[in-house]
Amino acid sequence: MHARKIALLSLTEWESGDRNIEVVLEHRLAGANLDARDTALTQNLTYGVLRWKGRLDWVLDQYVKGSLRSLPVPIRNALRLGLYQIDYLDRIPPRAAVNESVELAKEFGHKGTAGLVNAVLRNILTSIRPDFPDMRKDPVGHISVVYSHPRVLVERWIARYGTEMTVVFCEYNNEVPRLVARANGLSSTTPALARALKSEGQDTRPGRYFDECLEILTGGDVSRLSCFTAGMMQIQDESTLLAVQLLDPRPGEDIIDMCAAPGGKTTYIAERMLGEGTIKAFEISELRADKLDSNIERLSIGNCSVIRDDAMAAADGPVDGVLVDAPCTGTGTFGRRVDSRWKFDLLARERVRSDIDELKRMHPRQIFARQVGRQLRLLLKAATLVDDGGRIVYSTCSMEPEENEQVVARFLEKRPDFALEDASDFVPPMFVEGGFVRALPHKQAIDGAFAARLVKSGGTPLVMEAEEPADLAMEAEEVG
Repeated sequence: MHARKIALLSLTEWESGDRNIEVVLEHRLAGANLDARDTALTQNLTYGVLRWKGRLDWVLDQYVKGSLRSLPVPIRNALRLGLYQIDYLDRIPPRAAVNESVELAKEFGHKGTAGLVNAVLRNILTSIRPDFPDMRKDPVGHISVVYSHPRVLVERWIARYGTEMTVVFCEYNNEVPRLVARANGLSSTTPALARALKSEGQDTRPGRYFDECLEILTGGDVSRLSCFTAGMMQIQDESTLLAVQLLDPRPGEDIIDMCAAPGGKTTYIAERMLGEGTIKAFEISELRADKLDSNIERLSIGNCSVIRDDAMAAADGPVDGVLVDAPCTGTGTFGRRVDSRWKFDLLARERVRSDIDELKRMHPRQIFARQVGRQLRLLLKAATLVDDGGRIVYSTCSMEPEENEQVVARFLEKRPDFALEDASDFVPPMFVEGGFVRALPHKQAIDGAFAARLVKSGGTPLVMEAEEPADLAMEAEEVG
């Protein structure tokens, strides 16, 4: 199969199903036997269409009679692929882009749909396109279309950050994400990793904020590099280091990671502990637990055990520290997870299909409320695991206050035996705001992240018993 066909199949499976696009595309490419050039084109087409889907769909809606949504999913994606190549891939002649999309429409539709795709794309090529929504009259509409983000989220961000910063945030999300490696300090150093990468044809430069990190400039599939397979590095954005630095794990301690996969934070905890002490890494998903195991083995970490169970039920203490890297809507990682802006299903990918279908019908505000219920339950469980003087770090890759400081505030109301400890002693000051860790893509140009350090000071908790999920979700919606 050629690159465009694999891209169409991947986009169609993603739009019709419940798996994230990385999993879908990885599966498709595994059986395709493409060379490096065609693999890169497939990835470009797939991720590019999803990154710009809002803008592509708006343009196509101006030319499709009825609406784009009225067409079968494969035909929609044939049109999107054609327009994406016309607007964003200079090396592909427009006529070739049209012809390839028409061929896809023939294969996955019929003569009529092929004619429609041909007519729409040629009309776009030869006509003067309609103007986008006016920025002054309709800033939400303009930003959501031009920068390809859901309108409901643009409304939230404008209210919080202002129009100018929202544009910067959306622009960041539409850039191809940086490829960053953390040197595995248990077996290598950053200079040694840079030399090893150079010997394999990879150019690098230092990370923006942390000595452990290198930005890999050359690209390609780094998982095939010998320095990767030898365990010299872990691929992870610099923002993911912040929660572990806030946890400040020490050699000889006992640590629990309640939501551990794929293991970037877990393995960094092990590095900071110098391989001494114990880490219990919980992961309820078998697929994600397999990836976690693979990373732990590859990085030669000997003090971490993977527990394939729900930490809510299986974790016990007391321990020195708990990391609650909570499932969230992931709004801080929209640049890296290009499909997550269109599907708020990060929390449900490993759950039953009926649950995912229910989530797709929800308004984002309802999803935030549902998330808060789950996040607060995780925190309340973590509170039962730490010894006096121990600490919890609560972290997300969300930029939404409902999932961040509001969750912490609600937790502290229920557990006055815990106190928020200022993050200034643990992370660079540029990432500290109001005592919390906060990374903002439109300010620091890394993925969004939030973290809070909660220390158990002793005393009697206000609420010891578990709460019903429905009660927490209702409560969260009131807070939101």
